[in-house]
Amino acid sequence: MATATFSGLPFEIQEMIGPFLSLHHLAQCVLVNKTWKTVFNPFLWRHIEEPLQWKSVQKRAARGELEDWNSIFLRCTRAGALRKNRDLIRSVKFDNCGDDFFRDFLSNCPDDMRQLNCAEIEGLEGDDDMISTFLRLSVYGWKRLVFRLSDSDGCLGFGFRCSDVLQEHAETLEVLRMEAMVEIFEGSSIQTLLCSAPLLKELYLIPPNRKALDETCQIEGWVIAEGFEQGEEWACMELEVFGCQIGDIPRPDIIRDIFDEGQDGFVVDGTVESSINIQRGVYKQLAQMTKLRQLTLGIHYDTYDVNYSAHDKEYFRRYDCLAMTLESGLDLLRDLKDLEVVELDDMEVYIQREEEAIWVAQHWPKARIQLTEYDTDRDYYSEEEEDEDYEDQVFDFGGIPYILDNYTSEYLSDEDGSFDEYDSEDAWTDEE
Repeated sequence: MATATFSGLPFEIQEMIGPFLSLHHLAQCVLVNKTWKTVFNPFLWRHIEEPLQWKSVQKRAARGELEDWNSIFLRCTRAGALRKNRDLIRSVKFDNCGDDFFRDFLSNCPDDMRQLNCAEIEGLEGDDDMISTFLRLSVYGWKRLVFRLSDSDGCLGFGFRCSDVLQEHAETLEVLRMEAMVEIFEGSSIQTLLCSAPLLKELYLIPPNRKALDETCQIEGWVIAEGFEQGEEWACMELEVFGCQIGDIPRPDIIRDIFDEGQDGFVVDGTVESSINIQRGVYKQLAQMTKLRQLTLGIHYDTYDVNYSAHDKEYFRRYDCLAMTLESGLDLLRDLKDLEVVELDDMEVYIQREEEAIWVAQHWPKARIQLTEYDTDRDYYSEEEEDEDYEDQVFDFGGIPYILDNYTSEYLSDEDGSFDEYDSEDAWTDEE
């Protein structure tokens, strides 16, 4: 009986083997002969990413024993590999992408890549020109775009050019995640994208955390409300994840002192009627997204920096957000039955009140509501301490989690001042 060989297999069977091979093995296969190169080269160049099996190589490279993956990859690009295989590339993924590496990568790219539709890039700051140049590489439209920047001091250079280019891909876009501080992405541009992206399933524009004075992406509440009333509704009826701040909403219902300074400068001016009208307009638009699983409207404020203290959260939290109360129109969201995560970090919301909590348990049975506990300035300073140096204060970082079954609040621990998540199911429950 003759021994079976790879070359003796039907071409269709040969092609089925490619997806199961690692990048390292694919690179070896294309060197065997022309036939093997014809079969495996499309798989080798289909996805450009830093392979997991090269992590050990990277460690050895750091010790000077080997070249790192970035160096090897850039040598290939400089030799014209990207231009030669431009029509094979479908996705790129860089885990540790510095600006210099990305600039070198772009300089060796062709003007376009016909099949490219997915990108996941972590560590890039860049600028508007650099990122918009990259976005123009896709010919038939982006499906998935993910940018991550874990450094809270960094900022993704996404600007006006990027917004314009991104809008050209609205019809094909399914996932847009920018988990970073963003230079410029105006609320009107985000609204326009939502109104013209019928396939969009994820829009997430929330950084991991933020410094108190940083700018972040947000849509003005009145932009959403006016658009909805004028028939400019969001086109993304398949939306499952929405993560973006909604702000510039009048909140005359906030009547307490803030940072012992009243409400001036913290709360957007406006009448009760205008506040309710804007909020109800926003709720009506969100209510159309009946497939939502995650609703993230807040961002965790990082006040661990030496320039801040824990009670600065009261100063920097959002007071121009949705109130998340039944009076403001929360009941309009009663059909979002699939909600699993609702993140309202560092927002002045009242969804934790008893009446709203009962409503949540009834209409959002799967939802886990995440809030952020904080203490006011008055909780820290007594009359005897007022004249002491601010930096010398020693504070009690204790906090009490909310006691509702499906609520989770973050609070400061007594020991190290770090945030802990406290699930009320493991502590106290509201027995009714």
